[in-house]
Amino acid sequence: MSGTPSRAGHDPTHPVEGSSDADTLVLAAPSAIGGHCPCSREAHDGTAAATGTSGFLRVAFTRGGLSPPEEWVRAAGDGADVRVVDSTPCSVGGDESGEREGEKGVVTVTASGPANLTDVGVRVTDALDDMDVTAGDTGGGSGGPVCCLGSLTALLQYVDAREAYRFVNAVTARVASLGGSTHAHIEPAAHDRRTIDTMASLFDIVAEPSSAGDGLDVVRSRRR
Repeated sequence: MSGTPSRAGHDPTHPVEGSSDADTLVLAAPSAIGGHCPCSREAHDGTAAATGTSGFLRVAFTRGGLSPPEEWVRAAGDGADVRVVDSTPCSVGGDESGEREGEKGVVTVTASGPANLTDVGVRVTDALDDMDVTAGDTGGGSGGPVCCLGSLTALLQYVDAREAYRFVNAVTARVASLGGSTHAHIEPAAHDRRTIDTMASLFDIVAEPSSAGDGLDVVRSRRR
């Protein structure tokens, strides 16, 4: 049985603002073109510093999630700090890990697979710390990083909801401490109502793709 969070008290047609600092749970899989990433507009034309964003981080639990939104890649080409933590299954052999720079300046850090969230958390923390230092050294945006946690649906195939909850809570808290925002993706058809509500409780906004196909609409919000 699938489930979606309650919409009580909110207009489901209200759009999600691209520059919002709210943490957002998106009821859809990550999109390669960034259409389902609420903060991707900040990198649309490579003006990350102008919008106050210090950098962009994606945590990938699926192979498809390894490619950040096209807007982020364009921003990296213009000097923005864009990183990916590769925590896909079999991303590394044994306990090995490493860092590599991909096309147009996107840095990818390999971590253990999604079943080892302790190691993934360490890589995420290290990446955020490095981005914070880089922003300070280069005079980049001071508004904090934008973090995309990729597919929670994929993550929940390897860990239970309690462990996933603790991981997401730790990441959102760390990003918030740097003045940034986090969004994650979950596919409601793959989970029961309790799982969706548990994950949704960690976010300011729950959103879904607009029926018009041009952005995201708010399903539920704790913000005014």
